[in-house]
Amino acid sequence: MNPRKILVMSDSHGTAVFALRAIEKEKPFDLLVHLGDVQGHDPEISAAAGCPCFFVRGNCDYDDDLPTYTIFQVGSHKVFAAHGHRYHVSYGTEHLELSAMNYGCDIVMYGHTHIPDLREKEKITVLNPGSISLPRQSHPKKSYAVMIHDPKTGKIDYELKFL
Repeated sequence: MNPRKILVMSDSHGTAVFALRAIEKEKPFDLLVHLGDVQGHDPEISAAAGCPCFFVRGNCDYDDDLPTYTIFQVGSHKVFAAHGHRYHVSYGTEHLELSAMNYGCDIVMYGHTHIPDLREKEKITVLNPGSISLPRQSHPKKSYAVMIHDPKTGKIDYELKFL
């Protein structure tokens, strides 16, 4: 599978309402990535998405079936996705970025801070979609991200979006 449109969200914290709104707003898409603190709503979110989904475990998730990170391919790009709390992202993303690059990834996604972050650095793109239910940035808008992959050029465009 080579996804073209990817919906990325995080930190829904026990409510699927806003995640479901983002899903309906962005359909159709090829892949959904939830970066943790889903708190048991992963089956409901997966069903609504109607496509393959990746979920990782956040600091508020107690489901041992969720992985602490996942790695997947988008065209020629390799993506490392983690919640971020185990990489101390509240103090910076350097440890997370280094871990991702050690796996050969050129894109790293994380959550945990509830603050959107999109930076294209020399060797890696850093993406945090913010929180789909409990935003912490200066304007309190619930946020998520969309990635669009152009299979002809291999380029990925990123957009932070707000509900």
